[in-house]
Amino acid sequence: MQTRRRFLVSLAALPALASARAHAGAPKILMIGDSMIAGGFGLFLAEDLEREHGYEVDRRGKSSTGLARPDFHDWITIGGAARAESKPTAVVCMFGGNDGQGLYMGRTAKPEWIRYGEPEWTPEYRRRINAFADAVTAGGEWLFWIGMPQMRLERLHDRVAHMNTIYEAEMAIRPNARFVPIWDVLAQNGKYSDSVVIGGKRTRVRTGDGVHITPAGAHHLADFVRPHIAGVLG
Repeated sequence: MQTRRRFLVSLAALPALASARAHAGAPKILMIGDSMIAGGFGLFLAEDLEREHGYEVDRRGKSSTGLARPDFHDWITIGGAARAESKPTAVVCMFGGNDGQGLYMGRTAKPEWIRYGEPEWTPEYRRRINAFADAVTAGGEWLFWIGMPQMRLERLHDRVAHMNTIYEAEMAIRPNARFVPIWDVLAQNGKYSDSVVIGGKRTRVRTGDGVHITPAGAHHLADFVRPHIAGVLG
């Protein structure tokens, strides 16, 4: 009886053992970003990557953050520390919704702020993108930079469009980086829309603020982004 009990216990442990072995050699992904990563999209993408591909995902998102206000949340420093702690194979990041504003340079800096639209804004934002990318890929890790979707408010729409051009250009010259464009994924006929057709059914994908996305939109976006990552990591 004791031998039979041990045999049954061993059988029960097999799925967990197989899962542990699968994860042991699986790519590990560090996911970093603002409310898009902290919220449903980041959650669903992480779950899909784990379930469909066996990846291990370390998701670290914080709402109302970006690269504009290091005095509030310094992603360059925090991202580098997260990479050192997590030891990922690849990093997935998404910023922009909170960055279409003045760039804080520091209390003793001159100027203390670089306002959006001033000639110095784009070069400084470009520098911050590269500083962040260098910090989170210091060991040669892959970097997947997810672009921003269209926005309802025209001013914000134009600003995230501009930031997307910077992300795309900077990722294009980094050997282990990929820009993942999502500009039209949540749009209708190339323009912003609160709802799109998914699986033959019109579905609301944006929340009332015209910025964030609904759970259905988050699932739809995760379905689009996941193959871009898995296609590279295998």
